[in-house]
Amino acid sequence: MTTPAHSTRTVNLEGAARAAIAGGAPLALLIALGMPEYAAFAMFAGFTAIFGATEPYRQRAVTTGVAGTMQALCMFAGVAVSLAGSQLWLQTVGLVAVLVVAVCTLSALQTIPAQPIFPTFAFVVSALVPLKPSDLPLVTTIIVCSVVWAWLVAMSGSVLRLVFHPRAPHRFRPLAPRKHRSLAVLRTPALWETVGLNVVGALVAGGVAETIPWLGHPYWAVIAVVSTLPALRQRHTVVRAFQRFIGTIGGTVIAVGILLLEPSAWWIVVIAVIGQFFAEIFVARNYAVTLLFLTPLALAVSWLSLPEAPELLALDRVAQTTLGALVSVALLLVGRAIERRRGRALGATSAIRTV
Repeated sequence: MTTPAHSTRTVNLEGAARAAIAGGAPLALLIALGMPEYAAFAMFAGFTAIFGATEPYRQRAVTTGVAGTMQALCMFAGVAVSLAGSQLWLQTVGLVAVLVVAVCTLSALQTIPAQPIFPTFAFVVSALVPLKPSDLPLVTTIIVCSVVWAWLVAMSGSVLRLVFHPRAPHRFRPLAPRKHRSLAVLRTPALWETVGLNVVGALVAGGVAETIPWLGHPYWAVIAVVSTLPALRQRHTVVRAFQRFIGTIGGTVIAVGILLLEPSAWWIVVIAVIGQFFAEIFVARNYAVTLLFLTPLALAVSWLSLPEAPELLALDRVAQTTLGALVSVALLLVGRAIERRRGRALGATSAIRTV
């Protein structure tokens, strides 16, 4: 009797289900307890389950644990900035520190996703959520428990494989080979060129966004840059910036249409779970389609913590994403010019092509 061929559909479904459960369950619990204003912390903690999704489980335990710790520390740094009054200079210093730590950590782990979008997103939003010192014990509990939950969900597949894999191996996705990691990457010029591109891009995009008086949410320009710039030894293409722009516009239209209906908090939970699930389904296939699901998820959950008029959210989201994409493309052109002058690729723009 022949074993059925492995279905590529199970690759996405397995990881997508874990990601949706990791973020959806804590979010639902907060809604049930009447605490929607803390929803963003649960969402960012839930992203822990995304890291190392294809790795062997012993290595994944380390990857997810380190990534979860990084997510928690970024949120705590943001909370500290919020409690200090969310001053711009503190946000800037914190952003630079987060980018340096995130790029170095993710590069050393060789994890996917490799861009520092999730730790950066966690920091900038946490820095803006209005908090009081009395909120700190509760926020700490939410962050720590949500990260631990996400880690457990990420590792749950090991139990399922132990029980069911011998009977139906074709139902499980093949795991990637074990990665040979080394901290020696931290001493390479290529890594620090990647760090420099992210820091310069984020500061330029954020600085320009801050000078536009009729626009809010300057951190979205920063997110657009760090999610578009390539990771270590990946090639920077205009295609990814264009996909970011198109996907964000489409996702924003969907999100605004939903928010104009004034959905209840429970509908936001449903939107978050569906958005996370299908974002994971499409992330390896098409970045623009991924953002059709990820943008409503981000806007809807952020809206729970920081309620605003949907129309203003739409304007800011599209404008700031456009700004971030333009800064990213400008860095691409400058980087290519540097490459031609010195005769070798920058650390973040080598021969590996990525969209």
